[in-house]
Amino acid sequence: MIKSTENFDMVVMFDYTDREDGKEELLGIEELEQTLENVTPVLYIKETESIDVVLVELGTDSVEVANKINNTPTKIISRVVPINTVVGTSQKSIINKIKELSVDLTKPNDTFLIKCYEENKNNINCQKIRKHVMNEFINMDLTFSEKNPKWVVYIEIIGENTGLSILESSDFNENNPIN
Repeated sequence: MIKSTENFDMVVMFDYTDREDGKEELLGIEELEQTLENVTPVLYIKETESIDVVLVELGTDSVEVANKINNTPTKIISRVVPINTVVGTSQKSIINKIKELSVDLTKPNDTFLIKCYEENKNNINCQKIRKHVMNEFINMDLTFSEKNPKWVVYIEIIGENTGLSILESSDFNENNPIN
């Protein structure tokens, strides 16, 4: 099993559609810091290989902070995902950890949705991961549902690290469309 080399509690994506001044990443980070200045006393922002994605370490509940960001009008922040755990980017590591996380949370006949995002292109394919996780969940007597899932599985592939979360859909107010 591949071990992660990073630790982070949240993935934040920026949208720079209307900007071309070379300062895009700084503007996104500045907006994130301003949005969170009264929310959390500890905040560590890590840049990634992609200028439109940063990783955030927090000293508090990442779901609460992500909801705060999603409920605040922002210009550059386009997507925020709280992260429960980080694993090394390998299909086996991702699937095993998702199964491990889901055992304590889900009950037979619960509904679920899987969202997978790949920020840096590598050998992992979101469609394959989604299919494998879906098969594992169906074998656990869970039901796939795009419209009304009880649980949403987030898989954030960022280079050699993958952030994972299984969140109750009623707990997390995501502002972006379902993938």
